[in-house]
Amino acid sequence: MRPFVEDIVNVKGDDNCGFLVVARHMGLNEDSHVLVRNALINESKNHKNDYLPFYATEKRYKEIFDGLHPLTSKNGDAPPKKWLTTPDMGHIIASSYNRVVVLLTLSEMGGACETYFPIRSAPPLNPHSNIMCLCLIPEHFLHVKLKENCSLPPPSKEWMTHKIGVAEQWLFQFLDRQAAFDELMSTEPMSPKKPTNEHNPINLYTPEKPKQEIEVMDEDEEYALSLV
Repeated sequence: MRPFVEDIVNVKGDDNCGFLVVARHMGLNEDSHVLVRNALINESKNHKNDYLPFYATEKRYKEIFDGLHPLTSKNGDAPPKKWLTTPDMGHIIASSYNRVVVLLTLSEMGGACETYFPIRSAPPLNPHSNIMCLCLIPEHFLHVKLKENCSLPPPSKEWMTHKIGVAEQWLFQFLDRQAAFDELMSTEPMSPKKPTNEHNPINLYTPEKPKQEIEVMDEDEEYALSLV
């Protein structure tokens, strides 16, 4: 994917980083992540019946819905259940802002590069413009700007199964670019697996360090380039 990446922008390394990326892409101040959360809350609340099949159970839907709400107190760090998670929230973002949302990540992190389309609306006149791309690295999101006509990862399995009516048109708009992604992935060399001592582990006790509020350094951008 590296040839299709125009720019990678870091955001503040706090527990709202995923929502900060969305805010930045939409032209909002990074501190407007609460506005993003509210937009996603309204989308998921007003169309609950559309999202229930994506999460299989009412309990899981409620976990995602509650996770969108910001902390009531400004003191302390947000727990992981309040972070932006994919693929759980990818379709909510795409549907809320009616645009394509792309996730780039490493398979070693237990995920896959995916594309999230709106779940019920038809594409606008120019669906190829203004694609939102989030890059997930360990415990942080980066904002990636993709070049025009870039290849796109395949749509999520949940979207393929539960899309509604005219939303299927999104798929046909990007078939050629998804085919290009498949071809690209088939020719790119796999990252060599790092040696480990998994068969002869050494157990050590390491005291937990207090979490520091620091801004993630630019090394994250280099790391992101290594995975795309």
